[in-house]
Amino acid sequence: MDENIQKLWGTKDLQLNFGLNNPTDVKGYTNFDYASNPENWKSMSGYVFTYGGGAISWRSKLQDYTTLSTSEPEYIVGSKVAKEAIWLH
Repeated sequence: MDENIQKLWGTKDLQLNFGLNNPTDVKGYTNFDYASNPENWKSMSGYVFTYGGGAISWRSKLQDYTTLSTSEPEYIVGSKVAKEAIWLH
C-alpha cells in the first residue's frame, strides 16, 4: 500500500470539531498587500471564511492584474470575496 494511502487510512476515524460558541455564524476575512511582487508589481490578496471558528474556505493568490493604486486591489479582492460569500450562503 502506498505510504500516503496508509497515512490517510489512519485518519478515517478523525473529524473536524467546530467551536460551540455560535456554530451557525459564518465570518469572512480578507486582506491584500499592494504591489508586493517586485518583478511585476502585482498585489497578493487572500480571504478566509470560518464557520464555528474553523476555516471552511480560503484562498491566497497573486492578483492577475497590475494595479495603479491601493484601491484597485481592494475592489478586485472584494468582488472575489463577495462571489465566495454568495456561493457559501
